[in-house]
Amino acid sequence: MSDMETALVAAYRLDGQGGGELLSVRELHAAWQHDEAPLWMHLDFRHDDVMTYLNDLAGLDEAVVEALLEEDTRPRVAKFGRGIVTTLRGVNHNPGAAMDDMISLRLWMTPKRMITLRRRPLRAASEVRERLDKGEGALSVPDLLAWLVEALVDQVGDYSHQLDNSLGELEERQLTQSDVDADDLTRLRRPLITLRRFMGPQRDCLTQLAQGPLWLDEATQVSLRENANQLSRYVEDFHAMQERALILQEQIWSEHNEQLNQRMYMLAIITTVFLPLSFLTGLLGINVGGIPGADSPYGFSVFITITLLMGFGVMWLLKRKRWW
Repeated sequence: MSDMETALVAAYRLDGQGGGELLSVRELHAAWQHDEAPLWMHLDFRHDDVMTYLNDLAGLDEAVVEALLEEDTRPRVAKFGRGIVTTLRGVNHNPGAAMDDMISLRLWMTPKRMITLRRRPLRAASEVRERLDKGEGALSVPDLLAWLVEALVDQVGDYSHQLDNSLGELEERQLTQSDVDADDLTRLRRPLITLRRFMGPQRDCLTQLAQGPLWLDEATQVSLRENANQLSRYVEDFHAMQERALILQEQIWSEHNEQLNQRMYMLAIITTVFLPLSFLTGLLGINVGGIPGADSPYGFSVFITITLLMGFGVMWLLKRKRWW
């Protein structure tokens, strides 16, 4: 049995009162085919022996197994006989990981059985397990689905608030004339793209689940619809934040271009003022005879006076022409 324990993360028998009994591998094998109580099997499909649980223990069809184990997934719902396969995405809270590196949760459900599979630990599943351990969790498999969906959506909402606060801080810095790093804005826009990519289809997925099989009770359907509506609002928030980030980026570019134009303008003014002076100093600096004032003790003073007058004259002309 030790080899089979690698893929099994946890298995529960729901008591119908909000609690769940944690089952061992042996107890799970004994209960899956004959126990009438709702059962939840949570697997890590990175391990090769996951097929033992899906094929030998659960007896799933090959099409269902392929749907659960496909490499690249997006949120979706598919019916297979009396069961449903669905794929959802959750925020990544694992240490050292980017939160927008979404984690997929694959589910197989029948009226009394649920199988979930993940590749990396998912906080939403851990929270649902904690509630079962405390006796404050799901009453049935449909209720377990509602709890999982609610945990996933709540974490998306928390992440949405974090992104909104970060974007608000950048906007505040922009209004107070502080320098906003374009890299900070880029790091903010990237998760918004990922979240919109997955949460839009996930909203549609929840809406489809709410209209799903007849064995989903009314309370579960209402919960799924409410979470779909909540997720729809978050998707709209992501779109609005993308627009705000785009406006902020345009403002940053505009300010940088304005600063560059001002610097180029000042360089042009300086060049204009010193161009005739450079010509004069170059002309008088040639090493040939006959340079005016070369033998006069007042030659340098006269030259300085001429250059100053010429410089001020050029600046006066620029002012009069309103070029400066």
